[in-house]
Amino acid sequence: MKFCLCIHNHQPAGNFEEVMESAYSRCYSPMMEAISSHSGVSLGLHISGTLLEWLESKHPEYIGRMSELCRLGRMELLTGGRYEPVLTVFRRNDVSQQIREFSKHLRGISGSTPRGLWLTERVWEPRLASVLAASGVEWVVVDDIHLKRAGAAGVDLYRPCVTEDSGRTLKLLGSDKRMRYMIPFSPVEDVLEQLRSYSDSGIGMVFYGDDGEKFGVWPGTADLCYGKGWLEEFLSALESEEWLETVLPSEAASMEAAGPFYVPECSYSEMGEWTVGPADRDDYAAVKRMLEEAGVGEAAERLVGGGFWRNFLSRYPESKELHGRILSSEQMIRASGNMDALHHFWRSQCNCAFWHGVFGGIYLPHLREAVWREIGLAERIALESTGGYPLVREVDLDADGASETVVVSPSMSLIVQAASGLTADQLTFFRADGEPVGVGCVLSRRREAYHSGIPGVTQQNSARTIHSGMGSKEEGLAERIVEDRWRRTGFTDLFMPSSAVPEDWRRCAFLVRAADRTLRIPVSDGREDGIAGFRCTFEGEAPRLKKELEVDLSDPRITVVSRWEGARGMRTGIEVCLNLMTGSSPDRHYTVDGGDEHMMSAAGEYRVSTLKVADRWRRVLVTVEVPSECDLWVNPIESVNRSESGFERVHQGTAFLFSSVSGPDGSAVLEATLRMEELPEGQG
Repeated sequence: MKFCLCIHNHQPAGNFEEVMESAYSRCYSPMMEAISSHSGVSLGLHISGTLLEWLESKHPEYIGRMSELCRLGRMELLTGGRYEPVLTVFRRNDVSQQIREFSKHLRGISGSTPRGLWLTERVWEPRLASVLAASGVEWVVVDDIHLKRAGAAGVDLYRPCVTEDSGRTLKLLGSDKRMRYMIPFSPVEDVLEQLRSYSDSGIGMVFYGDDGEKFGVWPGTADLCYGKGWLEEFLSALESEEWLETVLPSEAASMEAAGPFYVPECSYSEMGEWTVGPADRDDYAAVKRMLEEAGVGEAAERLVGGGFWRNFLSRYPESKELHGRILSSEQMIRASGNMDALHHFWRSQCNCAFWHGVFGGIYLPHLREAVWREIGLAERIALESTGGYPLVREVDLDADGASETVVVSPSMSLIVQAASGLTADQLTFFRADGEPVGVGCVLSRRREAYHSGIPGVTQQNSARTIHSGMGSKEEGLAERIVEDRWRRTGFTDLFMPSSAVPEDWRRCAFLVRAADRTLRIPVSDGREDGIAGFRCTFEGEAPRLKKELEVDLSDPRITVVSRWEGARGMRTGIEVCLNLMTGSSPDRHYTVDGGDEHMMSAAGEYRVSTLKVADRWRRVLVTVEVPSECDLWVNPIESVNRSESGFERVHQGTAFLFSSVSGPDGSAVLEATLRMEELPEGQG
């Protein structure tokens, strides 16, 4: 019987250097050494562009060993989207160019053009068949659940299956779920016994495709695979068993095919669960449990597929905002003809920060910041190449029918959200060296399905799949859950009873955005004397608000004026949320009127004229000035979410509320000016 191994190695754009080095030393390097020492084992390997470029820079010896194995015919490289995008949500021509460009790069390493593709997160939609076939791809790795949902059964699940779109055909290799769950968590003899049972039942080939991080990065697997020798034992067994032969994926794909089969949109089974919204997760679980109790559990997995990956773009507006920004910038970036800009554009599509399942994903600030940095670099390089500064462009980024305004100047970029009350989102400062520093990339906190069952702290030292039960990293996480009632962006207008206290604001109680309660009159915007100006009136039941927001197109400065009427007995305020990536580092802090330095995780109550927020690490200083002294409330924004290592608390930013109680006539005027400037090395 033929057995085909296919390994996928990936690290997200923007991952920490120490994390990359740890993954290399604990997983990628020892795995490559083990494979190299077993000449009787052949396999396929996919390395995402983000990880490949890091390896080429930091560990060229790894690339050399990979190249040698390809030359010997023992290894085959797989192509993919250049920096691991979910292919289905970007334009066909862009996807095709990425694949062809990456295949060309891989040919320089392996000596041959890849014929197969690793499908990012196995997110499939039927149109991909024609897109990939037109990109030079002959076969694609999917999970066996894809084939089952297309109607394949029996031995057809263990053969390449043909699918088609618009007359273009493509072969699918379905990764066997039993093997994915057994390797490397079951004893080697059990894995071989399972393979033997396949062979005895007349199956001629078993395909296995899964993450390489299972062999050293996942909890406990470094000790299992190398300390206890699981991988060495497994590879030796594959060599010694006469009835078993390892083959390259292209050989597996060349075997007699079944089909055609038409695969509906889907991904792997766990992704189907994660894409179900929190409100429906209990019902989804109940339906599957009912079918399992009825003895049709296998049919339940095949027929009850869960949610649709694209709905992550609905669940997380921050994700859709990035997606919309990427799509809206593509024409400008391509028109520049600058390949450096194009590669930054492709890096911004790295999938990890768009969604959330068992991995931290969108909840990890450094991953969000990385992809926003990449689109910022792409836009800056393109605009410099074409002399396109300043850019003021209206576009419906979030596909809700209302336009946002993208503003990009030589010194900053932001998104003005008229429909959300003239707020400013994704505020980014450009240093003199052109480096984008995102200070407004804040994630609003939302209810997740797992919030109803957060466990206590547990010690788990044994090797385990990340899909098994996990504990919390600290006690009391359930009490820290807060669901934000509005997007935590910049210059959000809030009002509340005059009796409200900071804790009410921190817990999102007794607060209403002006934009939530009142009728909007259309925004008028102008562009005079180097200023992009916006005006908006909120009318209806009291209180009423007239708001002005001005963005300086030559200096990194934003001014907002909010004039309230009918707010008698109310506290009105402007909320500014900033994200310096961590709340617990002393090199990132805020000061009020020149006083003591406070870390970004420190809540507080002050009277304020000038707030300074310093990021010494990324060398930027944000100053917010109010002409009339007012109250300042400060609160860290911390999410409670899960990752592959357990449930954890993550700093998403810090909220600053500038507010005052209105006068006897119910009127109030709040004005604030935000400026950004570069900090010299070592100053703050």
